[in-house]
Amino acid sequence: MWVYLLLLIIVGFIGFELYQFRRDITAAYVRLNRYEVKSLNTSFGKMNYLDEGSGEAVIIAHGIFGGYDQGMTSLRQVVGDKQRKIAPSRFGYIGSNLPEKPTPKNQAKAFIELMDQLQIKKGYVLGTSAGGATTLRMALDYPDRVKGVILLSSGAPDKKRTPAEVKEMGLQGPPAFIVNDFILWFTMKHFGFVFNKMMGSTVSTNSLFETMLPATPRQKGVKADGEVTNTDMTLNYDEYPLEQIQVPLLVCHAKDDPMAKYEQIEKLLQRVEADTTICETGGHTIDGNGDFVDRAIRRFIEKTK
Repeated sequence: MWVYLLLLIIVGFIGFELYQFRRDITAAYVRLNRYEVKSLNTSFGKMNYLDEGSGEAVIIAHGIFGGYDQGMTSLRQVVGDKQRKIAPSRFGYIGSNLPEKPTPKNQAKAFIELMDQLQIKKGYVLGTSAGGATTLRMALDYPDRVKGVILLSSGAPDKKRTPAEVKEMGLQGPPAFIVNDFILWFTMKHFGFVFNKMMGSTVSTNSLFETMLPATPRQKGVKADGEVTNTDMTLNYDEYPLEQIQVPLLVCHAKDDPMAKYEQIEKLLQRVEADTTICETGGHTIDGNGDFVDRAIRRFIEKTK
């Protein structure tokens, strides 16, 4: 008798989980489809983006598991209503093609093509997490098109490494199996503590984590970040001569960030002139310091525009 009862409980649990998953993932796709998405063709293929507001143009290079939705969520928070907010999906992310060479250098070139087609002569570039490499490339390769650069919980070049040394470091992104609608949903729902430790932030209270779902439309981008973007600054360290950056730079970071280590930022700050907003705590999303960081970013734009 108890065996049948156990089976009934298991079947009931599975059924309830599937019901919740279907409800939540449907809501995630509905949320994604509510955006007024625009697209254009670049020399690297199609790029999807969002464009709203007016004022100084701020283009965001979103982080891993991102897309135009994550980018716009971040921009709305940090720059508010007074600026023009442009949130492209980077290579391989929601609706944007993945070229043969999805390097930060090529991504920066695609951003310039976006600016050209939107008739933006100069603008700000804000890079979060894995988007930091593209942001630094914009400052190095196209200083005449950049009014200022903002690095927000961004990675940074710390030392030169060989391919063998990078391989010894292990995965530079999430394992492929987790970039799946059900698996990511299930992990976030029942094993949120893993994300909390990995990000140094609380998944259940941070709206940015909502933009990780749906995961499936982000698969190609996440793979490209893990294999190319996240290793570019160390494999090609000499191609990031930060001392040559001439555009205004703001660095916002938390010292306890477990993903983008603050030690990398300390090395960056020894090589550049930059305004800084450094928090003792907050993790990768700088939880608890949002107003402080937002004000710093808005002051930076006002000061340098």
